[in-house]
Amino acid sequence: MLRVFMMENAGGGVADHIVNKFKKLNKTKVAVVAGTGNNGGDAFVVARHLAYYGTKITVILLGSPNDLKSEEARINWSILEKMNSIDLILAREVSQEIIKIINDAKIIIDGIFGTGIRGRIGEPHSSAIDAINRSKAYKVAVDVPSGLDPDTGEVHDKCVKADATVTFHRMKKGLPKKSVCGKIIVEPIGIPPDAEQ
Repeated sequence: MLRVFMMENAGGGVADHIVNKFKKLNKTKVAVVAGTGNNGGDAFVVARHLAYYGTKITVILLGSPNDLKSEEARINWSILEKMNSIDLILAREVSQEIIKIINDAKIIIDGIFGTGIRGRIGEPHSSAIDAINRSKAYKVAVDVPSGLDPDTGEVHDKCVKADATVTFHRMKKGLPKKSVCGKIIVEPIGIPPDAEQ
């Protein structure tokens, strides 16, 4: 149960950064690009929080809801499915329609990969990262820019070049790469000190 709250706090923290930066969000186009792991789950929470401000949100899930890897991500996806204020797209490939949505967005949320990425990036994730990087939108990475190794700071194949990275709990060793992470915000998400013993 604690994990659901941590995901809620993580996504809420990313949304807070965007609300504080942009002030007026009504009718602002936001593209949320999400993978099937917990990073995607955090991004679903961001989408739900931003919907409150009247944004025009499209969530692009790179895969199928059946591929969602955690109970917390599944819970948050099922909430989005009930919301008329958010458009959901299931993407097995990055189509011209998806590229257009990413290009037209003023804000992009990168929730493709979290901390466990190594080696070459497959499709549709590779094309999604390319499309995000080509866009002129303000890009916010959830926890780490997708494709960056948070322990070493190494980019094994390619990674999202973010304008801001909202990372959770504490600074990760490989993060302070301004060229990739942009501004870094460390957001506490309710992990108790006892959990680290």
